[in-house]
Amino acid sequence: MSAAAPPAGELDPRALVLRFLASIGRPDEASRYLELFRAAEPERFAILHVSNALVRAAEDALAVDLRVLAEVGLWPVVTMGAVLPRTAAARAARLAAKLSPTVPCAVVAPGEVVATVRAGKLAICPLSTPDGDDRAATDARFDALAALASALETRKLVFLGRRSGVQPRDGRVVSIIDLTHERAHFASPEVLTGQQALLLRQIDRILDRVGHRLSVSVTSPFDLLRELFTVKGAGTLVRRGSWVSRHAGWDAVDRGRLVALIEEAFGRKLAPDFTARPVRSIYVADDYRGAAVITDAPLAPYLSKFAVTLEARGDGVGRDLWRAMQADLPRLFWRSRADNPITSWYREQCDGLQRVHAHGVAWVVLWRGLLPDELPAAIAHCTTAAQDFE
Repeated sequence: MSAAAPPAGELDPRALVLRFLASIGRPDEASRYLELFRAAEPERFAILHVSNALVRAAEDALAVDLRVLAEVGLWPVVTMGAVLPRTAAARAARLAAKLSPTVPCAVVAPGEVVATVRAGKLAICPLSTPDGDDRAATDARFDALAALASALETRKLVFLGRRSGVQPRDGRVVSIIDLTHERAHFASPEVLTGQQALLLRQIDRILDRVGHRLSVSVTSPFDLLRELFTVKGAGTLVRRGSWVSRHAGWDAVDRGRLVALIEEAFGRKLAPDFTARPVRSIYVADDYRGAAVITDAPLAPYLSKFAVTLEARGDGVGRDLWRAMQADLPRLFWRSRADNPITSWYREQCDGLQRVHAHGVAWVVLWRGLLPDELPAAIAHCTTAAQDFE
């Protein structure tokens, strides 16, 4: 028998949840992430590792998050006990009791996770072996977490604690930690507390052991939905830097993949002659997860296109691209539609900007390394540049 329809004028629970998700960020972001998460096998969605302190301090907030996710058909795998395993089984049972019967769930061993999730249940998996607080035992439990992520091909691993992110001793929460470039800094005992340093070391081990692309973040239940459903996130993303290659022209890249990337990122079809136009250089991040197209202009290099795939947004790929460009191009200028969400990020990367109108569109012209008397020419170039899209 089907469930009764909600009274006229009222939203059903799923619609209310979707409206809530849209309220924590841009509505298109929430919809895009929901579509992305639902497109893969349900067990790949996410692993949430719950700290001991969280169960004592914010278990109710975690339960609310899990009910919201279940309402939209998303079933994260909840794990416990990587640091202190002795009470993991009891804490798992307590969480299951709190969720039932609203959220179907079961306390299971790692080998039972897939069947549980595919049956439409939340899998709660205590990492209870091996016991002990020494480094070898702790390493083994985090290795078991890495093995579970590998077996499930998990997209996201989220460590949930009382604090929303990694916070150095003398500073604010860090939004992104790039282990490729910042490992030594954050390994210093003067930078992080013992527990945070331990967690960062273990995340590094996990990324070593997982063969597929995995996003790892640290946040609290109070910010979990924002971390999952917005590009900006809420907490700390811990990652390895992207591999960025520079190419001299169109013949050195896969044009089809590059065009597909740009069109996906902008949601529009490129002009037919776009790949016939001369370029100065093309930067490609990872396996075409991001790219930047630079052209020559009389004044300075011009950033024609900067694009990151929908799946890679929020993963720091754009920052890696920008770092590679910045190392090569101390002088650069570009334009962005005033209503483009990335424009706010561009504001943090530029030396200056100017709002203009061209072709019936409100643009923001931005620059780095230009002299004041060069700005009129830069603005003129941006307002007269050819249309890139159909």
